[in-house]
Amino acid sequence: MRSLVVAVVLASILACGRERPASGTVDTSIVFVAAPASSQDSLPARVDTTVQLGTVTRDMTGDGVPEILSLIGRGPTIDSMEVTFSIKSAGVTLYDTRWQITRIVGFDAGRRQLSAAEHRARLNELGPWFFDNRKFMSPSSFVADLQKSARLHVDLIPSVIAREEGSGDSVRARTIWEQMQASPIIIFEFSTGGDGITAMGWSPSDRRFYRLLECC
Repeated sequence: MRSLVVAVVLASILACGRERPASGTVDTSIVFVAAPASSQDSLPARVDTTVQLGTVTRDMTGDGVPEILSLIGRGPTIDSMEVTFSIKSAGVTLYDTRWQITRIVGFDAGRRQLSAAEHRARLNELGPWFFDNRKFMSPSSFVADLQKSARLHVDLIPSVIAREEGSGDSVRARTIWEQMQASPIIIFEFSTGGDGITAMGWSPSDRRFYRLLECC
C-alpha cells in the first residue's frame, strides 16, 4: 500500500513582536503529517499523526555549534498525543523527555474538555510559549532569576544534580555546578504542564545535561 503523507501548515508564528533568540532560527509553525498505521506485529501502539510543534536552534553546550531543540507530538490523532522534547547535536540525541497531551485540561472542579478549535489553538501556541526567548538564560541570569522567584532552590541545585547523576555524591555535584556556572552554556527552563517547572543545563565535564530545578 502506498504511503500517504499530508502536510498542512496551520498558522504563522504568534506574537509577531516577540524577541527571537540572538543565535539560530526559530520555527514554531505546526505541521501535521498523517501516515498509514503499521501492522500490529511491528508496533504495540497505533501512531497515525505526527505534529511538529516547534523547532529552535541554540548553542546550549557553549562549544560554538548550535544544537537543535524540537517539540514533536505523535499519536493516533491530535486529540491524544505523546509530546517529545529533544535536544540533538549532529543527529545525536543529547536529551529528551516525554509527556501526554490531550483535550482534557484543568484540575478537580476546573477540569474540562477543550473543543476541537480550542485544542488546535492550544497546539498552535505551544511551540512559541515553550521556546520563549526568556526561558534561555546564562547560568548567572538563571541564578539571579531564581533568587527572586524561589531563592531557597538556589542552594538545592547541587542536590538535584546529585540525584540526577545517580551517585548521591554532593561534593562532586557541587563541583559540576561550579563548572557549569563558569562555562558559556545556556540553561533552559520549561514546563510540561501544570505548575511544574524544570531547568536543565549542559555539564562540560560530564558531557551531558543535568536537571537543575524541579519545582513548584
